Amino acid sequence: MTDPALEPRLRQLLTVFLEENKKLNLSAFRTEEQCWIGNILDSLAALELPFLSRLLPHPPSPSPNGGGGAEGVRELLDLGTGGGFPLLPLAIALPDVRFTGLDSVQKKVDAVNRMIGTLALPNARCVCGRAEELGRSDAYRERFDVVTSRAVSDVNVLLEYASPFVKPGGRVVLWKSVTIDQELHDSLLARAELSCHLIHQHVYELPGDWGKRQLLVFEKSSPLSGKYPRDIGVPKKDPLK
Repeated sequence: MTDPALEPRLRQLLTVFLEENKKLNLSAFRTEEQCWIGNILDSLAALELPFLSRLLPHPPSPSPNGGGGAEGVRELLDLGTGGGFPLLPLAIALPDVRFTGLDSVQKKVDAVNRMIGTLALPNARCVCGRAEELGRSDAYRERFDVVTSRAVSDVNVLLEYASPFVKPGGRVVLWKSVTIDQELHDSLLARAELSCHLIHQHVYELPGDWGKRQLLVFEKSSPLSGKYPRDIGVPKKDPLK
């Protein structure tokens, strides 16, 4: 699942992250094996999507599913980055893409920026802020080619947080379990309102007994209405559905 050429850098990330995790509760995965599979390999599943795999320095043969060109992917925002996943593994794997992590907790942002410094990742940074506020800022609104999120929230909530940041024609990638039929049904109104259309469900399997998961890929078809995002806290308290 990982390119052997990337493994030394990813193992360095593992060591650096586990040290930070001792100081601050960034992840429930505290052993090397848990963190390697549950954080790093899970993050790298996004590289199985052709529009990202084509950006690898030595790209593998692309999968026929979930297509789309990679030429326009230059900036990626990781929403609710937490401890830096998928931000940091993807920044290691895709050195020609500029990565921004966003989280509302300053201590987490500081920890991720320390890791970025230790790992010497010139193509990554992490900023602190609320999606509802930065999504209205000219510096961030509709500026990113791809927005990713492994944050724990329903699809309709995550799309309202993510859609203000992604350019028309860009993509939102969400990490989800494979049993979310009701959640997908509940997101139909949000998808229509936010012009984010589900174009691919990529199922992948992690090693051992970690089981199957999926990536939901949405394409944003047009500029977002000025109504969105709504005020701080509203998307979560009163989801679109």
